[in-house]
Amino acid sequence: MDVELTPTQARAIAQLRWRHPGAEVRAHRVVWGVIVEARRDGHVAEVLALDAAGQVLPERRVDAA
Repeated sequence: MDVELTPTQARAIAQLRWRHPGAEVRAHRVVWGVIVEARRDGHVAEVLALDAAGQVLPERRVDAA
């Protein structure tokens, strides 16, 4: 499955880079889309979830394992 970013998704990634200058930005393909993370000093500073339909998914609470 190839994922092409929408303008909204591309802007979200640009804003992520602006909020975290110098951070390493990584993208991970998942079944439903792409997860983009900004990493600094070995820690994740922020995560974006981009679905294959072109949406930037809202933040969700992640329960403890």
